[in-house]
Amino acid sequence: MTSWLLHDHLNGPLECEGVEFVGALRPRRRPDLHALTPHLYRVNESAISHVRERAEAMSRHGMPPALCALLRADVDPVVLQEQLSRFCLAATPTTRWMYCRFFDPRVMAHLRWILMPEQRQSLLGKIRCWELLNSSRHWISISNQAPEAGSVLRLSLDEDQLRHLEALPTIRECLTQWRDQDPQAPMDDAEAGRHIAERLTHARQRGLQDERDRLALVLHELLVHPDILQHPDVAHAVVMAKEGTSYRAVTSNWPQARWESIQEQLTNRETT
Repeated sequence: MTSWLLHDHLNGPLECEGVEFVGALRPRRRPDLHALTPHLYRVNESAISHVRERAEAMSRHGMPPALCALLRADVDPVVLQEQLSRFCLAATPTTRWMYCRFFDPRVMAHLRWILMPEQRQSLLGKIRCWELLNSSRHWISISNQAPEAGSVLRLSLDEDQLRHLEALPTIRECLTQWRDQDPQAPMDDAEAGRHIAERLTHARQRGLQDERDRLALVLHELLVHPDILQHPDVAHAVVMAKEGTSYRAVTSNWPQARWESIQEQLTNRETT
């Protein structure tokens, strides 16, 4: 099985031996993006451990991911390059073609739950295994059970998928704060990301139009109590936000003792 590497040169140099340059991903409809897209390399088996070590070191130092993915696929390099190039562009309900950084592990980790199974299958195409380093610095493997099945279709996102994709910076920020403050927070980005996205959607449905307000409310749900909206103080803060006062402005100065009281009241209600 041949190994391949996707390198995002915008995030840092490769600095790895035992790799052979194949070419940049080149979406045909947007030649203006060719300087921005990642590079595909064939990787010697002896170099894989060094690639992993360098990716882990960059993550530990808080650097953006340059070594994006290790791929396993017995396929002609030109065919693989063409397959991956197609997914650099995604059709959306609002734009004909949007640049999609699917190769970025910070994105691909969440595309596992954002995309439908047939979309994931098409993205993997002839790739048997896609490996990436997630935000917890764990290597995760996305397997393709039928690497030769079906055709490679261009990515088309519906409104919900586009909203989730656009919210990924907020989802990742929420996930970081959740894990920093709760040792029981899920370590799998897909599981945690899906849950956070659902809570952000619920916050929008409750009338919070500001993204930072939605983030604050979701963190209160995750860190104080999942039924935080049922407490009258918090419910009133949401009403005030709908009337024009920021939810964060209302709640940011509440002392820790008040949050502990809210948590205790909601917990006691569950046991009575």
